[in-house]
Amino acid sequence: MHTLNNILVPFVVSPSAKGALNTAISFCKVFNAKLHVAHVVTEKTTPDVLETIKEICNSNNMPFSYIERKGVVHKEIIKLEQELNIDLIVIGAYGVTGFQQFWVGSNAFKVVSTSHCPVITLQNENETFSGFHKILLPIDDSDETRQKVNWVAKIAKGFDAEVLIFCVSKIKTEESRIKLARYAAQVENLLKEEGIKTSFDESYGNNIADDCIKFATLHHCDLIAIMTEMESTNSFFMGTYAQQLVSTSPIPVFSMHSRSTKLSANVA
Repeated sequence: MHTLNNILVPFVVSPSAKGALNTAISFCKVFNAKLHVAHVVTEKTTPDVLETIKEICNSNNMPFSYIERKGVVHKEIIKLEQELNIDLIVIGAYGVTGFQQFWVGSNAFKVVSTSHCPVITLQNENETFSGFHKILLPIDDSDETRQKVNWVAKIAKGFDAEVLIFCVSKIKTEESRIKLARYAAQVENLLKEEGIKTSFDESYGNNIADDCIKFATLHHCDLIAIMTEMESTNSFFMGTYAQQLVSTSPIPVFSMHSRSTKLSANVA
Protein backbone atom coordinates (compact mmCIF):
# COMPACT_ATOMS: atom_id res chain seq x y z
CA MET A 1 0.00 0.00 0.00
CA HIS A 2 1.28 3.44 -0.96
CA THR A 3 3.14 5.44 1.67
CA LEU A 4 2.39 9.08 2.43
CA ASN A 5 5.78 10.73 1.99
CA ASN A 6 5.02 14.42 1.42
CA ILE A 7 2.17 16.54 2.78
CA LEU A 8 1.50 20.13 1.71
CA VAL A 9 -0.34 22.81 3.68
CA PRO A 10 -1.22 26.11 1.95
CA PHE A 11 -1.10 28.64 4.78
CA VAL A 12 -2.42 32.06 5.74
CA VAL A 13 -2.96 33.36 9.26
CA SER A 14 -6.55 32.20 9.81
CA PRO A 15 -8.28 29.70 12.12
CA SER A 16 -8.95 27.16 9.37
CA ALA A 17 -5.36 27.32 8.05
CA LYS A 18 -4.09 26.71 11.58
CA GLY A 19 -6.46 23.75 11.76
CA ALA A 20 -5.09 22.43 8.49
CA LEU A 21 -1.55 22.70 9.82
CA ASN A 22 -2.43 20.92 13.08
CA THR A 23 -4.13 18.15 11.09
CA ALA A 24 -1.19 17.79 8.70
CA ILE A 25 1.24 17.56 11.61
CA SER A 26 -0.74 14.64 13.01
CA PHE A 27 -0.65 12.93 9.60
CA CYS A 28 3.09 13.46 9.35
CA LYS A 29 3.66 11.84 12.73
CA VAL A 30 1.41 8.86 11.99
CA PHE A 31 2.82 8.18 8.52
CA ASN A 32 6.35 9.52 9.02
CA ALA A 33 5.84 12.04 6.23
CA LYS A 34 7.63 15.29 5.43
CA LEU A 35 5.71 18.52 6.07
CA HIS A 36 5.79 21.32 3.49
CA VAL A 37 4.06 24.62 4.29
CA ALA A 38 3.43 27.11 1.48
CA HIS A 39 2.31 30.71 1.43
CA VAL A 40 1.29 32.48 -1.77
CA VAL A 41 1.84 36.20 -1.29
CA THR A 42 -1.18 38.44 -1.90
CA GLU A 43 -2.06 42.01 -0.99
CA LYS A 44 -3.58 40.59 2.20
CA THR A 45 -0.37 38.85 3.35
CA THR A 46 0.50 39.66 6.96
CA PRO A 47 4.08 39.82 8.29
CA ASP A 48 3.50 37.11 10.91
CA VAL A 49 2.90 34.20 8.51
CA LEU A 50 6.21 32.42 9.02
CA GLU A 51 6.31 33.14 12.76
CA THR A 52 2.84 31.64 13.17
CA ILE A 53 3.91 28.51 11.28
CA LYS A 54 7.05 28.19 13.42
CA GLU A 55 5.06 28.57 16.62
CA ILE A 56 2.62 25.80 15.70
CA CYS A 57 5.26 23.41 14.35
CA ASN A 58 7.77 24.00 17.15
CA SER A 59 5.11 23.41 19.80
CA ASN A 60 4.49 20.03 18.16
CA ASN A 61 8.20 19.21 17.62
CA MET A 62 7.57 19.01 13.87
CA PRO A 63 10.25 19.96 11.35
CA PHE A 64 8.98 21.60 8.16
CA SER A 65 10.05 23.22 4.93
CA TYR A 66 8.64 26.65 4.12
CA ILE A 67 7.95 27.80 0.56
CA GLU A 68 6.86 31.29 -0.42
CA ARG A 69 5.52 32.01 -3.89
CA LYS A 70 3.95 34.85 -5.82
CA GLY A 71 1.25 34.40 -8.41
CA VAL A 72 -2.23 32.95 -8.74
CA VAL A 73 -2.91 31.08 -5.53
CA HIS A 74 -4.37 27.80 -6.77
CA LYS A 75 -1.94 27.58 -9.71
CA GLU A 76 1.08 27.98 -7.42
CA ILE A 77 -0.24 25.30 -5.06
CA ILE A 78 -0.76 22.85 -7.92
CA LYS A 79 2.73 23.62 -9.25
CA LEU A 80 4.15 22.79 -5.82
CA GLU A 81 2.14 19.56 -5.73
CA GLN A 82 3.97 18.44 -8.85
CA GLU A 83 7.40 19.83 -7.92
CA LEU A 84 7.45 18.28 -4.45
CA ASN A 85 5.69 15.03 -5.37
CA ILE A 86 2.97 15.77 -2.83
CA ASP A 87 0.76 12.85 -1.72
CA LEU A 88 -1.80 14.85 0.27
CA ILE A 89 -2.83 18.51 0.51
CA VAL A 90 -4.49 19.76 3.71
CA ILE A 91 -6.14 23.18 3.42
CA GLY A 92 -8.29 25.42 5.55
CA ALA A 93 -11.40 26.51 3.66
CA TYR A 94 -14.02 28.82 5.07
CA GLY A 95 -17.64 28.06 4.20
CA VAL A 96 -19.87 29.99 1.83
CA THR A 97 -20.35 32.81 4.34
CA GLY A 98 -16.77 33.10 5.51
CA PHE A 99 -14.11 32.81 2.82
CA GLN A 100 -11.08 34.95 3.60
CA GLN A 101 -9.29 36.88 0.88
CA PHE A 102 -6.81 34.04 0.33
CA TRP A 103 -9.58 31.83 -1.03
CA VAL A 104 -11.78 34.47 -2.67
CA GLY A 105 -12.64 33.49 -6.25
CA SER A 106 -12.98 29.79 -5.35
CA ASN A 107 -9.26 29.11 -4.94
CA ALA A 108 -10.06 26.34 -2.48
CA PHE A 109 -12.36 24.67 -4.98
CA LYS A 110 -9.75 25.02 -7.71
CA VAL A 111 -7.12 23.35 -5.54
CA VAL A 112 -9.49 20.49 -4.75
CA SER A 113 -10.68 20.08 -8.32
CA THR A 114 -7.35 20.40 -10.16
CA SER A 115 -5.01 18.53 -7.81
CA HIS A 116 -3.80 15.06 -8.71
CA CYS A 117 -3.55 13.97 -5.09
CA PRO A 118 -6.28 13.83 -2.45
CA VAL A 119 -7.15 16.99 -0.52
CA ILE A 120 -8.50 17.43 3.01
CA THR A 121 -10.47 20.62 3.62
CA LEU A 122 -11.58 21.85 7.02
CA GLN A 123 -13.18 24.94 8.45
CA ASN A 124 -12.06 25.17 12.06
CA GLU A 125 -8.85 25.60 14.02
CA ASN A 126 -8.62 21.97 15.20
CA GLU A 127 -6.35 23.16 17.99
CA THR A 128 -6.77 19.98 20.01
CA PHE A 129 -6.78 17.58 17.05
CA SER A 130 -6.01 14.08 18.30
CA GLY A 131 -6.53 12.08 15.14
CA PHE A 132 -9.53 10.65 13.33
CA HIS A 133 -11.74 8.22 15.24
CA LYS A 134 -14.61 7.52 12.84
CA ILE A 135 -14.70 8.09 9.08
CA LEU A 136 -17.92 8.40 7.07
CA LEU A 137 -17.50 6.51 3.79
CA PRO A 138 -20.44 7.35 1.49
CA ILE A 139 -21.28 4.70 -1.08
CA ASP A 140 -23.39 6.28 -3.81
CA ASP A 141 -24.54 5.07 -7.23
CA SER A 142 -21.69 6.63 -9.22
CA ASP A 143 -19.14 4.49 -11.04
CA GLU A 144 -16.31 6.14 -9.09
CA THR A 145 -17.68 5.71 -5.58
CA ARG A 146 -15.51 2.76 -4.47
CA GLN A 147 -12.21 4.12 -5.76
CA LYS A 148 -11.66 5.91 -2.44
CA VAL A 149 -11.85 2.75 -0.33
CA ASN A 150 -8.11 2.02 -0.13
CA TRP A 151 -7.34 5.61 0.80
CA VAL A 152 -9.92 5.42 3.58
CA ALA A 153 -8.43 2.11 4.71
CA LYS A 154 -4.98 3.73 4.81
CA ILE A 155 -6.19 6.58 7.02
CA ALA A 156 -8.32 4.31 9.21
CA LYS A 157 -5.42 1.94 9.89
CA GLY A 158 -3.04 4.80 10.60
CA PHE A 159 -5.35 6.42 13.15
CA ASP A 160 -7.01 3.19 14.35
CA ALA A 161 -10.35 4.63 13.24
CA GLU A 162 -13.70 2.98 12.60
CA VAL A 163 -15.28 3.31 9.15
CA LEU A 164 -19.00 3.99 8.83
CA ILE A 165 -20.14 2.61 5.46
CA PHE A 166 -22.98 4.91 4.43
CA CYS A 167 -25.18 3.94 1.47
CA VAL A 168 -26.70 7.14 0.11
CA SER A 169 -28.62 8.06 -3.03
CA LYS A 170 -31.08 10.68 -4.16
CA ILE A 171 -32.95 7.80 -5.83
CA LYS A 172 -35.35 5.96 -3.54
CA THR A 173 -35.97 2.61 -5.26
CA GLU A 174 -35.52 -1.03 -4.32
CA GLU A 175 -33.13 -1.45 -7.25
CA SER A 176 -30.91 1.31 -5.87
CA ARG A 177 -30.95 -0.22 -2.40
CA ILE A 178 -29.96 -3.64 -3.74
CA LYS A 179 -27.14 -2.20 -5.85
CA LEU A 180 -25.68 -0.17 -3.01
CA ALA A 181 -26.08 -3.03 -0.53
CA ARG A 182 -23.93 -5.16 -2.84
CA TYR A 183 -21.31 -2.40 -3.03
CA ALA A 184 -21.39 -1.99 0.75
CA ALA A 185 -20.86 -5.71 1.35
CA GLN A 186 -17.81 -5.69 -0.92
CA VAL A 187 -16.37 -2.66 0.85
CA GLU A 188 -17.05 -4.15 4.28
CA ASN A 189 -15.18 -7.33 3.35
CA LEU A 190 -12.21 -5.39 2.06
CA LEU A 191 -12.00 -3.28 5.22
CA LYS A 192 -12.41 -6.26 7.54
CA GLU A 193 -9.56 -8.02 5.74
CA GLU A 194 -7.44 -5.03 6.78
CA GLY A 195 -8.57 -5.39 10.39
CA ILE A 196 -10.67 -2.21 10.32
CA LYS A 197 -13.80 -1.92 12.42
CA THR A 198 -16.91 -1.05 10.39
CA SER A 199 -20.51 0.00 10.95
CA PHE A 200 -23.37 0.71 8.54
CA ASP A 201 -26.21 3.13 7.84
CA GLU A 202 -28.20 4.24 4.81
CA SER A 203 -30.44 7.01 3.49
CA TYR A 204 -32.33 7.43 0.21
CA GLY A 205 -34.32 10.11 -1.55
CA ASN A 206 -32.69 13.19 -0.03
CA ASN A 207 -29.94 15.69 -0.81
CA ILE A 208 -26.73 13.66 -0.65
CA ALA A 209 -24.52 16.39 0.82
CA ASP A 210 -27.07 17.18 3.52
CA ASP A 211 -27.41 13.50 4.38
CA CYS A 212 -23.63 13.04 4.60
CA ILE A 213 -23.33 15.91 7.05
CA LYS A 214 -26.43 14.83 8.98
CA PHE A 215 -25.35 11.20 9.41
CA ALA A 216 -21.69 12.10 10.05
CA THR A 217 -22.86 14.35 12.87
CA LEU A 218 -25.33 11.73 14.17
CA HIS A 219 -22.61 9.07 14.33
CA HIS A 220 -19.91 11.43 15.66
CA CYS A 221 -17.70 11.04 12.58
CA ASP A 222 -14.72 13.37 12.30
CA LEU A 223 -13.94 12.88 8.58
CA ILE A 224 -16.10 12.50 5.46
CA ALA A 225 -14.45 10.82 2.45
CA ILE A 226 -15.79 11.64 -1.01
CA MET A 227 -15.01 11.41 -4.70
CA THR A 228 -15.19 14.83 -6.31
CA GLU A 229 -17.20 13.25 -9.13
CA MET A 230 -19.97 12.07 -6.81
CA GLU A 231 -23.35 12.82 -8.43
CA SER A 232 -21.31 14.75 -10.99
CA THR A 233 -22.56 17.37 -13.41
CA ASN A 234 -20.56 18.71 -16.32
CA SER A 235 -19.09 21.36 -14.02
CA PHE A 236 -15.37 21.94 -14.52
CA PHE A 237 -14.85 21.94 -10.79
CA MET A 238 -16.68 19.14 -9.03
CA GLY A 239 -19.99 17.36 -8.80
CA THR A 240 -22.71 19.49 -7.26
CA TYR A 241 -22.90 17.55 -4.00
CA ALA A 242 -19.13 17.42 -3.63
CA GLN A 243 -18.99 21.21 -3.95
CA GLN A 244 -21.71 21.57 -1.34
CA LEU A 245 -19.88 19.27 1.08
CA VAL A 246 -16.53 21.00 0.74
CA SER A 247 -18.05 24.46 1.23
CA THR A 248 -20.53 23.76 4.03
CA SER A 249 -19.45 20.71 6.04
CA PRO A 250 -18.40 21.52 9.62
CA ILE A 251 -16.64 18.13 9.53
CA PRO A 252 -13.35 17.82 7.59
CA VAL A 253 -13.78 16.45 4.07
CA PHE A 254 -11.32 14.14 2.30
CA SER A 255 -11.71 14.58 -1.47
CA MET A 256 -10.14 12.57 -4.25
CA HIS A 257 -10.57 12.27 -8.01
CA SER A 258 -11.06 9.18 -10.10
CA ARG A 259 -7.80 10.20 -11.79
CA SER A 260 -5.96 9.91 -8.46
CA THR A 261 -4.73 6.37 -8.97
CA LYS A 262 -1.91 6.21 -6.41
CA LEU A 263 -4.30 4.22 -4.25
CA SER A 264 -7.31 2.63 -5.95
CA ALA A 265 -9.68 0.03 -4.61
CA ASN A 266 -9.64 -3.36 -6.29
CA VAL A 267 -13.35 -3.84 -5.80
CA ALA A 268 -15.33 -5.19 -8.76
